[in-house]
Amino acid sequence: MVYVCRGLIIALLMSFLGGCAIRGLGYAEGIASFQRQDYRQAFIRLKPEAKRGQPDAQYAVGYMYYYGQGVVENREKAKYWIIEAASHGQPDAIRAAKLMGIPVPPHPKPVPMPPRM
Repeated sequence: MVYVCRGLIIALLMSFLGGCAIRGLGYAEGIASFQRQDYRQAFIRLKPEAKRGQPDAQYAVGYMYYYGQGVVENREKAKYWIIEAASHGQPDAIRAAKLMGIPVPPHPKPVPMPPRM
């Protein structure tokens, strides 16, 4: 019985740690794709990170929606993601929001950090 419990604990820890590595990999690959101007791949990789609250990913997704890069142009979705990123204190998103005439909250939300690789 003890060995079964240990095995289950080890399996759970391995799956948790593996999930963290995959999430960090998606973020890193998304940023690399964005920098290579492979916007479709960047969008696919960064959208889940944006949904998790990662501000750089949120800004990148908003940018891609705004300019229709890698995704169909949608200014409303762009505005949503840029506001989300700005509310986390993402500097580019704050500038973009101000240029769009969107007020930025004075007290940003806490920033979730991507996992270390």
